Amino acid sequence: MSAAASTTKHGAPFLWVLGAFTSFAILLAVFLNLAKPAPADPREPERLANKEEIVKAQSELIAKMGLSDASKKSAIYDKTLALLASRKAAASTQVVPGSPTQLKQAAAPAPAAAPAAAPATK
Repeated sequence: MSAAASTTKHGAPFLWVLGAFTSFAILLAVFLNLAKPAPADPREPERLANKEEIVKAQSELIAKMGLSDASKKSAIYDKTLALLASRKAAASTQVVPGSPTQLKQAAAPAPAAAPAAAPATK
């Protein structure tokens, strides 16, 4: 074996692995120091009160409609499904932004507004 073939040092892989672990430990410490909790929102109590009010109103509406009872809920859903199944499919009038229909409508001139009535003069 020649001297040129054995140019690596015996401790080099260990130092590379030690350096990799050290660099990951430093990155972890940096990320943990940067990940501080967000400051508290001063509007939080107001928002929680709004949420409680909304949940209460929704619960009242559900009870009023009879959807809190499983048998009544099933009957209402079955009736709604039957109503939807009885309707004929029709073309939608909703226009998707960027669609050819929307582009045609955007290119068309706007309808003229009706002239305003002239104020009465004395």
